[in-house]
Amino acid sequence: MTRLIVPALLALSAFPAAAQDSNGLSFGGEVKLEYLDSSSSHLWAFDGDVSMSWRSGGLLGFDASVDTTYLDDGTDLTNYWAALVLSTGAGEFAVGAPRPLVDRLDPMPGFSSSRVLDLETSFLRGPLTSLASTQDNGLTPGLTYVNTSGNLTYGGGYHHLNDGDNVDILEGVMQYKSGATTFFISGEFADVEGPNVSLLQIGAFHDAERFDLGAAFTQLDSSDTTHTLRFYGAYDVMSSLTLRGDVLMIQDSDDIYSLSATYGMENGLFVEGGGSKIHNGPEIYDIGVGFKF
Repeated sequence: MTRLIVPALLALSAFPAAAQDSNGLSFGGEVKLEYLDSSSSHLWAFDGDVSMSWRSGGLLGFDASVDTTYLDDGTDLTNYWAALVLSTGAGEFAVGAPRPLVDRLDPMPGFSSSRVLDLETSFLRGPLTSLASTQDNGLTPGLTYVNTSGNLTYGGGYHHLNDGDNVDILEGVMQYKSGATTFFISGEFADVEGPNVSLLQIGAFHDAERFDLGAAFTQLDSSDTTHTLRFYGAYDVMSSLTLRGDVLMIQDSDDIYSLSATYGMENGLFVEGGGSKIHNGPEIYDIGVGFKF
């Protein structure tokens, strides 16, 4: 896998950071190859998130994206999203297999520099819908609605996992922007066999010129209730180098601490790595190279 991905990253670096034509077609995303090392495991992972959207300037539009995490042990967690978008004066309606709003509109960055660790902690932080969809043959039908009024963005969605379990998931999001600060709240509710699952997240994210700060509180309800509290901070030492720190405090479990750095180049290539420590548990180190376009 490594022999194929590294040349692909180098080839992608020849493309501009984003592309858009006069017809309203836009394309962008990120791909990354990373290596993780801990006392109990060593693995390679490929992560990608590529999206395309088209707006006609009228009623009709289209959104499509693929997000995937592939591990060298054969684990393949891939989602395909594609939906027809209806743009009206009352907001946008997406019908088909739209990407969940809690995934699209969460202002908090991923946890740590490791895409794998971010994915493994998402069952506590969300979004649950995207994580569940990887078990649904990667394609989850549904519909979403989103609207912006001044500084307020809000919306909701319905998604149906048709992999045999027939799970229905409802989601709702709300954001309020005040200058460089975004206040947000989101909720997901899954109707499953046994105890239903719900996740509520509320927090704030401040995006300043050279530093970012964020905090989010999450409540996960299933057979038990679990609370988490996350703190995030990042500082641009220079335009190409960013240092960041993450803390995830988990009720009745071990907290996770992370420090990492990212060095980005003007052509979209980046190198990043860091270390994470599970309290009373192992240390996890990651290093990776990727391309953002």
